[in-house]
Amino acid sequence: MAPILLISTHRCEALDGESDTYFLELRPSLPTVGPMELVPAIALLLHPVLATGLVVWVWWQYTWRRTSKELKGEERVAYRTRHEVNGERLLIATGAVILIAFAGRMVNGWYTQGSVWADIWPQSLHGYMGPLGFALLVALSRFGREAKTLREQGESYALAKTKHGRAADLVIYLVFIHAFMGFIYTFDIFLA
Repeated sequence: MAPILLISTHRCEALDGESDTYFLELRPSLPTVGPMELVPAIALLLHPVLATGLVVWVWWQYTWRRTSKELKGEERVAYRTRHEVNGERLLIATGAVILIAFAGRMVNGWYTQGSVWADIWPQSLHGYMGPLGFALLVALSRFGREAKTLREQGESYALAKTKHGRAADLVIYLVFIHAFMGFIYTFDIFLA
């Protein structure tokens, strides 16, 4: 909502008491947010807030590649187990954040256009890349599970581990590009 200029006139009496003086005041008004605008704003902002935490979590999960080379013995096994458990949790959390994004769009469509379906489809590259990135994350998890299964069976898992690592490299780059596009898109929504 663009600020509106308020125009007001003020009447002042002259010191001699005989004449009146009027002056014009122009000042910007502050935009007001009513309950109909606050609910969609909160619904739309929930996704970027949760996604910020998700980006930090993805980066922390990615640092396992460097950490794994420094650890030995039982400590390495404990960290690897934590990495595997957190990878599964991260996949579920990412799916939830994407569903929250769609739910936010539905709430926004309902409040602004009267239909939950009016605003659900992505309207930017960021929106289209979210489900695609999730598919890549599913593939990354699948490669990780494959490496774990082969390792537990005592078979060679070097190829699966390499696929998992390369997929992680790709995903981490795409996560930061996606987050940057989302940052720009947030301003596009709220400042347009």
